[in-house]
Amino acid sequence: MPDYRWSYYLTTPWELMDEWYRAVKFGIRNLFQWLPVVWTDRHYTSWGLFNVMRHKLVLMQRELSRNPYYVGAERDLHLMRVCELLIERYFADKYSELCFKRHEEKWGKVRDFWEPSYDHETGDVDPAHCRWITDWPNAPTPELEDKAWKEMRACFDHERKLADQDIQYLFKLLSKHSRRW
Repeated sequence: MPDYRWSYYLTTPWELMDEWYRAVKFGIRNLFQWLPVVWTDRHYTSWGLFNVMRHKLVLMQRELSRNPYYVGAERDLHLMRVCELLIERYFADKYSELCFKRHEEKWGKVRDFWEPSYDHETGDVDPAHCRWITDWPNAPTPELEDKAWKEMRACFDHERKLADQDIQYLFKLLSKHSRRW
C-alpha cells in the first residue's frame, strides 16, 4: 500500500479497495504457486532450502523475461539461470561418475558383502558380530587393496569438493548480485 495518510483514503476509497483486491488476488496466486514447494519441504534437509531458492529464481526469471524494466535485465536473467543450473546440478548429484568410472576400469567392480563371524572354539556362527568385506577383482594382494581403498577415498573427496565448489559459487553469485534482483 502506498505510504499516504489515512485521510487520503477517506477522499478516494476506491484506491483502498483496489489495493486490497490486488493483495488478495496475488496472495491467492502465490499460495497456488508455492504450495507444491512448501508441501514437499522437510525442515531437516538442505534440499528444501535449495528447492525454495530454485523456485524463487524460476519465478523471478519468468517475471523479468516478461517485463525487463531496467538496463541490466538480460545480464541478471543470465545470472539467475546460472544459479538455477547450479542448484539443479547439485540436486542431480552426478559429481562422482567420471572419477568412479576410472576407478572401476582400473580395479574392477567393487564387491562388498557381510561376512558373519565364527567362533573358532565351537565352530558356530555368531550373528551379533559380522564383518563388512570389500574387495576388487584387480586387487588380489593387501597392498593393492590398500591402494584401491586410497583411490576410492580420493574419489569421495573429489566428489565432495566438486559439490562444495558449486555451492560456494552459487552463494558467491547470490551475495554479489541479489541486491539488484
